Amino acid sequence: MEKKYFADKIIDALNGDVENIELVSETSNVVYRVRTKKYGDVYAKFYLNKSSHIDHEMYLYSILDSKYLKEVITSSDEPKFAIFKELKGKTLDELSLDEVAQYKNKIIESLIYFYDTVGCNKANGYGLLDENLNGKSSDFLDFIIKRQTETQDVLKDYFILNNAFSVIFEKYKELIVGDNSLVPIDTNAKNIMVCDDSEVRFIDPGELISAPKLMGYGDFAAHTYKTEFYDTLISKLNLDNDDLKRLRIYAIFSSLNILAFLKKLGVNNLEEVIPYGNHYTFLSLIIDHLEELGFEIDEKNEKIKIK
Repeated sequence: MEKKYFADKIIDALNGDVENIELVSETSNVVYRVRTKKYGDVYAKFYLNKSSHIDHEMYLYSILDSKYLKEVITSSDEPKFAIFKELKGKTLDELSLDEVAQYKNKIIESLIYFYDTVGCNKANGYGLLDENLNGKSSDFLDFIIKRQTETQDVLKDYFILNNAFSVIFEKYKELIVGDNSLVPIDTNAKNIMVCDDSEVRFIDPGELISAPKLMGYGDFAAHTYKTEFYDTLISKLNLDNDDLKRLRIYAIFSSLNILAFLKKLGVNNLEEVIPYGNHYTFLSLIIDHLEELGFEIDEKNEKIKIK
């Protein structure tokens, strides 16, 4: 679709109140920044789902208190798009140390509300979801095996990344169990904002899957492990020993999937990739989780064995 098509849709939706339109992103979806007289800068997001990732953001408005999301000015189903008011504030990776200390409890309480509220809703099937929230797998374990095996293949040039799933599955298969809760899986530090009004909002929640809620927390842990946000989350969840192991396992799976996605985009220095708002690389966090799970990694990162 050409820019004129999108521009015409935006102009119609805003009743002609458009001074400027600027393309911001055209990856899975197409996003424009729009200058208006009435609202100032707004963002128009067209949900084209051009990649394998389906964006379920608009569904969340039907189940979640809207104060946790961006304010919608208008939306449409054909084509599927929404126009949002611009949010003012700082994403988690932009907070100062003092601000982290000030807001970390509120952030984690909001995160728990987010996962628990979304997770009360169930999907048909498991794993990746289509646009109608139907799972593409009939069994949770089958979904995990298929997804992580595909990820392994992408990461075949990296020993630890290529072998982590296999050793975990061999030792902890009985712990990898799940239900069909709806779970957001894109809660990194760039997608959570403390706004100028001190409210916490999830600004780009993206894809949902059908899985246990703990897998969502694992996704958050993949980005925030060894930060105050992770420590605060663990203190509030009060997990038993098996669930803490599951959280680490799902954090590893999430990290591997992220690195495989980046590899497909052409990123080659995967050992150096750092999550937003963290000081440690994904690789070092994966290794630390593996060691906490009872695995031993040799100094050259060329062998994983059970201690």
